[in-house]
Amino acid sequence: MSAASIASPGLRGSRAQVVALQRAVDMDSFWRASLSLVRSELPQRSCALFSDIVAFQPAQLRYHVVAPRKPGYVPAKSLSIAAPYLARHPHIESYTYSEIAAEDPQAAQRRLEQEPDPEWDDFAALAFWNRSEPHSVLTLFGAQRIEEQDRAFLDFLRPMIDAGLSRLRSLEQERDLSRLLQGYLQNSPEALVFFDRRGAVLYQSTLGEAHFSRWNRALRRGQESLRLPAALCSAFRGDNATLDLQHPELPSLRATLQPSDGGYVLRLTDAQTLGQVRELSPQALAALQKLTPSEQRVARLVVEGLRNDQIAERLCRSTRTIEFQLHSAFRKLGVENRVRLSRLLG
Repeated sequence: MSAASIASPGLRGSRAQVVALQRAVDMDSFWRASLSLVRSELPQRSCALFSDIVAFQPAQLRYHVVAPRKPGYVPAKSLSIAAPYLARHPHIESYTYSEIAAEDPQAAQRRLEQEPDPEWDDFAALAFWNRSEPHSVLTLFGAQRIEEQDRAFLDFLRPMIDAGLSRLRSLEQERDLSRLLQGYLQNSPEALVFFDRRGAVLYQSTLGEAHFSRWNRALRRGQESLRLPAALCSAFRGDNATLDLQHPELPSLRATLQPSDGGYVLRLTDAQTLGQVRELSPQALAALQKLTPSEQRVARLVVEGLRNDQIAERLCRSTRTIEFQLHSAFRKLGVENRVRLSRLLG
């Protein structure tokens, strides 16, 4: 493996390639940016990124083969060649196959068993660690010899890859938390909407979305000052613990705003629906537990005497969706029609 002579390792690669690597927000874009930078500096036959490694077994493999010697060629998907070496050298930042073979007589046999292709006669790798085990390994294949300038570039590349992988793990944790919260809110029986300080919606429960839309649609001309969320965010002051509003056209509908870290929590309540819930018998409540939160809301409104189109209007859903949820409730509760459903829950 040879590379053009360098004046300064810190200036290798185009600025656009380095910026793309630093701005990648998912593993696929990060891999493409890494590959672009590596290929511009270190000619090689193939390159692979092993990630999500547990017990030296990678869960993910991304690879690029410049010129496969046979159709359908795919690089080996394990770290069996390097695993014993990595276990003996925790936190090592880079290594080559030659270094592994020099201290491990079994390495050549493992290499032939896993990958007999001659491009594996030598390879260079960068390891990125989580305590005593690597979480990712970037491997470059097709090398005959690692030159000093190649090592200089790898030394330049490693901290950028390491910082990028750390950033991606943090972003993935944030996305997992966001998905968890959104999943919880979608099934929440409460009407909740979370806003940032500018009034942009961050998260909302299904019922919160319905009441939120219903509140704004029921406002008449001249009542724009009560429009959500602007009305609450502009009226709220830090001295207030909470802010309560009653809808001018729907007296049973109320909105309560509370400050939260970096934003607000909006809770919407409908006194009519709450009153109906309080009147349910223990048997009716037990029956409702068999339904999803969305089906529960539809069933409660059926008990109130609302037609499907009225329920759709109340929950800001299509009539077709309400019909589907109602028939699902019929099936789960073993009833044939809305009359029997009302008797069961009434």
